[in-house]
Amino acid sequence: MNKLPKVFLFFLPGLIFLASSCNPPRQNDAKKFDAKVSKFERSIKKVDKTIRLMDNMDARILEVKKQRDAGRISDKEAQRRIDAINKTLGREVAQSTKKAPVYDLPGWAKALGLTLPEGLTLDQDFSQITSENNPQEGFNSVTLVYRGDYLKAMQQASIIAGKARIPLTDEYKTAFEMKEKYGDEIIKGAVYMNFKLGATQNPRYTVAISVDESGTLTISASDSKKMKEQLETNKIQ
Repeated sequence: MNKLPKVFLFFLPGLIFLASSCNPPRQNDAKKFDAKVSKFERSIKKVDKTIRLMDNMDARILEVKKQRDAGRISDKEAQRRIDAINKTLGREVAQSTKKAPVYDLPGWAKALGLTLPEGLTLDQDFSQITSENNPQEGFNSVTLVYRGDYLKAMQQASIIAGKARIPLTDEYKTAFEMKEKYGDEIIKGAVYMNFKLGATQNPRYTVAISVDESGTLTISASDSKKMKEQLETNKIQ
């Protein structure tokens, strides 16, 4: 099975925390222990359901790709079908891993200069938040996903990135320059990041603002130092 998505990793630390807490009870703690075991069993069932959904989604996407590679459907039709799978099964996966509702940027994210877009609709199913104040999570992170018109999303992403001083990635900067110079759009969308993948020195709070070709704008920010410490503590690879 493919590696679990980041949104799913946010759910796992709590399960590991509960598992490590299930030591043999003292007699006067029996009720608390039983309640904890019951909660852990419910969590495991939820994980099993999520894994089944992910396997089903991966299998359906793989079948679409096989049909495309065999020439039975066009690239455009393959993308349409994959998008439909992501919007249905992908939404179920997101809902099953979701821990807490999120409607706004937390204070620490606003302190980074981040703001919300205008004229777009928040997709609460795919939006996610964690807090360092929650011992089962242990680090601050937020992902806000917005749907809407492509041009509006591109405009809003540029405004948000400008206010927070988040630069366009080198790849997209080159693509924009080529479009301006030659008039050819070699790639749609945009990605702004204040960090570089694999770099030895990155900001403690990493921020990414992206727009895909469907007009989905995603704002992500996390305390990368605390997140790394939490994942290492729970031995998640």
